[in-house]
Amino acid sequence: GAANTLWQYNRENYMFDVPLRQSRDFQKQNVNLARYALFREDIRDIAALTTDKVSNLLVTNTLKVGFVVTVYFNFDRTDDGFARNTWHDQVLCVVLSMTLMTSFFFLMTSIWFAMHALQLAQAITTKLLVQVVRIPMPTELDIAKAASEGKEFEMNFREALRVPFIRDDPNSQNGQTSNRNLEQQLTSDDISMSDISGLQRLPHRMKTMVKEGMEKNPTPKGGPTVTTLNDLIYGYDLMEKTFSQMEAHLKLLNLVASSWQPFDLYSKVTTVLGSSCLFSGLAYYSIYYLKSNNSSEVTPEAWFCFLFMSTLAWWNMTIEIAGSKVDLAVAALFICVGPGWWLLTDRPSLTLNLMQKFGCPFLICTQAVWISYLGIKACTFGGVWPHFFTSTRFLNVMHKQKGPIEIPRDIARKAKEEDQWAWDDTSSCDSSSGLEDVNRAMAIAQPLVDSLSCIALQPQSLTSRDRVVEARDTLREAARAAGVSRSTVLIKGFFISLEMTGDQECEMQWVDPCGLSDEPDYATAPETVSLVEVLEMAHQVADILYTHAVKWTVDDMVNLASYGGEPVAGVRSFLFQFETTYEKSAHFRPSADYLFKVAMALVTLFWILALIWSFWFSINVFNKITLTGERVDWQMPQPWRMVKSFGCELQGTHFTVTDGYTVQVLNSDGSLFLHFEACGDGPVLAVDFGQGGEVIACCEKGTQSTWIENGKVVRQQWVSNFTMLTDIAVDRTPLETDDHIDALAIRNNQLLGIVFDPTGWRIFGALTLPQNKDRTEEITALAIRLGRALILTNSDEVFEMDVPSGMWAGPMLLPTLGSKVAYDWISVCRLSGARWRFVGQPSASPIQLWAFSRPPVNNLPPRKDDFTNQQLTLAA
Repeated sequence: GAANTLWQYNRENYMFDVPLRQSRDFQKQNVNLARYALFREDIRDIAALTTDKVSNLLVTNTLKVGFVVTVYFNFDRTDDGFARNTWHDQVLCVVLSMTLMTSFFFLMTSIWFAMHALQLAQAITTKLLVQVVRIPMPTELDIAKAASEGKEFEMNFREALRVPFIRDDPNSQNGQTSNRNLEQQLTSDDISMSDISGLQRLPHRMKTMVKEGMEKNPTPKGGPTVTTLNDLIYGYDLMEKTFSQMEAHLKLLNLVASSWQPFDLYSKVTTVLGSSCLFSGLAYYSIYYLKSNNSSEVTPEAWFCFLFMSTLAWWNMTIEIAGSKVDLAVAALFICVGPGWWLLTDRPSLTLNLMQKFGCPFLICTQAVWISYLGIKACTFGGVWPHFFTSTRFLNVMHKQKGPIEIPRDIARKAKEEDQWAWDDTSSCDSSSGLEDVNRAMAIAQPLVDSLSCIALQPQSLTSRDRVVEARDTLREAARAAGVSRSTVLIKGFFISLEMTGDQECEMQWVDPCGLSDEPDYATAPETVSLVEVLEMAHQVADILYTHAVKWTVDDMVNLASYGGEPVAGVRSFLFQFETTYEKSAHFRPSADYLFKVAMALVTLFWILALIWSFWFSINVFNKITLTGERVDWQMPQPWRMVKSFGCELQGTHFTVTDGYTVQVLNSDGSLFLHFEACGDGPVLAVDFGQGGEVIACCEKGTQSTWIENGKVVRQQWVSNFTMLTDIAVDRTPLETDDHIDALAIRNNQLLGIVFDPTGWRIFGALTLPQNKDRTEEITALAIRLGRALILTNSDEVFEMDVPSGMWAGPMLLPTLGSKVAYDWISVCRLSGARWRFVGQPSASPIQLWAFSRPPVNNLPPRKDDFTNQQLTLAA
């Protein structure tokens, strides 16, 4: 009866425990499944940092590229508004074209980098999820173990006949079970289960317990280890093997991410460079677009546009780069110094100004300098990311990464005595720092971080504090990379000598990282520590941990295999299918940092070519003959009168001018010789002296000659019915050839040759022009003597033509006495003895007369001046 009662009692208890035990096992399985599902979410989340970012870059950069194409290529080539009329336009067009094309180059490179990063990230993470990081589903055996059967109770006689309240429990003591409440059972042994690196982060009750435990047992078993800093650095051996707390899938993901991180980084870097070049190019485009036609005059609105767009280019860099104030100031200087040079040096002078001599090379050089400066700063040298750009801070969210990770070698198998096919253990490495192995570095890393944090809080010089903070931050990031951010080692207080500010001597400071003891007297101090040794050890430990963090070990392979996927023996073998194999090496080539260096080399080469062209262009401009002369002491009788056309006698004793309504004949000093009207009631378009000394006037109805005798008009007659002539020049010493030309005239920007027949004037034909057909310089005035013609264009350039041979020379540049708006050269005439006279009008001033001598040029056929018996062997 008693046995039956025990049997029934225990059977009811067993059947009561079965569903609870089963629920517990199923709950463990569900938690395990959810945990590994979170691992897969970790991979997706970290990969999304790249895929989402580069997807946004693809959209924005494509829009920017389309904008560059629209600005640069969307125009009608036949539109006269786009013709480049002056050398200023050519310089601006080259600078803005090079800058916009550099922007186009960088933006297209960014798009390619973004596409490649997106492709790699998606492909590799998918491979991770599909093949490696699987969810370990419970097997049929695991489920069967959780589902107990009643016959198991029948086979366990001890449990079936167990007497209540009587149990042989080895864990029980004094009748107390081991299921006491954790809050009541908290001892120093429990502290090892949490992160207690530095008792500053522990509750006061735990600190008290640790201190009491130190007094009773200096080395408690299973609890935190208390040691001195010197023992930690030089002789610490009271530690068990320290394992990394980093999950295996995160470590593998961190290693394989090295294949797309460079493309991620440089897609952003090239975006920054392309955007800054785009804004700078638009700044120059605003000057080119809003500049006054046919002159170097830049309107105020163009300068304001340039200022805003250049500021935007600089502002874009200030947000994206982590440079110093000096770096930002240098970038701003080179962005704005080119047009500043233009504004300051494009000033009136009788010879070529600085802008004309060196403006083109200077503009291109300053643009190339700041672009190349940013490009060089963005290159990866010595295995270190270009931290000049803030994008490097967001590549790895797990820890601070100094540079691209070199893919480690695979784990090899080799024969050993105890195991013929054992895996080579690469979880440890040798160290010249005195540390025995990586395990030692992993054990002392976090206590060193806590000690350095407390040392940094002590009074000391700024230099000393900066060194301490740098060592602490480096070691802390290395510990995070290696996954050893937790520790059970506590450091006793110590004295340390720290440098003080100014001329003060070093002082001893008490440092107690864990607050385990009060500050003792220095004479009885337990130990002193050297700051130099602590910093050296911190850097050595950081180097070891960084090296270990990128090594794929046997432990990592085993841990990752427990996920239920394929075992990964190494990163290289895992990424083999994505690598480029050629010759005897297989690796990820070309890498983004290498391609970016190639891109910068190409961009630099293009800018060097542009700079070479600018020197060639400046030499051509410099070699263009600049006419030098002097102003003649000459003033019109009415200083307010305008001059529309101008002519002179061979010796320059008299001049004829017209303001479009009346004609005046002036003496050599500008005084009035004769004033008369011509063309009837119509406007006078142009005037000159004829071959017989008469005054020729071009009218709307035709050409009229006025004969003067004794200072009076004696006769006027119409000599031709030529209309629409804007200027005329008569050769008063024509060549004695059958096909010579007696006069030149301008009609619709064409040069017309005129001959005098006994029956009247007739047009002999149209002359060639010195400009190419795409040039739109307008001929404003002309002169001719001995078959040598001079024409003046609206861009203040002078060309000379030998009419019999049809050869042109020029252009010859008139003095840059100001912009076209400030100074206008109106007309020209040709005297004997290779003397030229030009009429000009400065802004808000009377008409001026300038005397020039023919420049030393010699590419035209020689021509003898019979009047002065001089050999004309020079032309421009």
